[in-house]
Amino acid sequence: MLCIFGITHREKVCVVTVKCYNNLKDNMGMPFINVFLICIAILCLIVAFWYIEKLVDQKKDYIRGDFFEVHPRINIIFALDVITIIVIIASIILKNIVKGIIESLEWLTSAVSNMDVVVIVALITGTVSIVSVIISSIVSKIIDYKKNRQEYLAQKREKPYGEFVAMVYKLQKNVEGDNLYTEEMMLKDLSSFSKQITLWGSSKVVNLWVEFREKGKVQEQGNLFILEELMNEMRKDLGMKKVEKGNLLAFFVNDIKKYINK
Repeated sequence: MLCIFGITHREKVCVVTVKCYNNLKDNMGMPFINVFLICIAILCLIVAFWYIEKLVDQKKDYIRGDFFEVHPRINIIFALDVITIIVIIASIILKNIVKGIIESLEWLTSAVSNMDVVVIVALITGTVSIVSVIISSIVSKIIDYKKNRQEYLAQKREKPYGEFVAMVYKLQKNVEGDNLYTEEMMLKDLSSFSKQITLWGSSKVVNLWVEFREKGKVQEQGNLFILEELMNEMRKDLGMKKVEKGNLLAFFVNDIKKYINK
């Protein structure tokens, strides 16, 4: 198709080719042009080689693996060739961008030098106002997004966190002698809580919950403070501030203050 198009429109193709060549020459110079043309030639040879091999395999009824798996060296050459082409094209684009910025600055400098002081001050004031409005709108959108996200997550976390606190108080009643909260009920509540925080629990809550379960008994002093830290993180997730160490445990452990400094 390309050959037919080139034959039928050979004059236009020649003009476009010459213009592209001159444009590349003006932008990058002859050394880069030579490297670019060599890379294109190598790429064409690899494609031609792959096509010929494919035709030969079809005639022989022979199926081999992927072309680049069969020819690892050609694969390396192809990769280097493509990288070189990309680097050259990126260099041309970057050079044109820098050139356009410089020309724009030169034009702006010449335009400003011919303007009245009042016009310049008005332009600066208008530009600052527009930029301020754009920045404030972006910042407000970010703040609104974070606020809405926090509210949504708080709604999802409120139920499992509340159930966990209720479970702690039930366990404490068992310690005091009221054995209404059976092991079967506790395991059911633990399973429900774990399922819900799998999706909605914050990373700190999940990590503390894992640590709490690995420690063992709730009644042990060290594990009690991990429990309090866990509840503090839950408060934080729901938008509340953390409280001082021992204050949450003081709700159901009367002498907890004695163990804080130990």
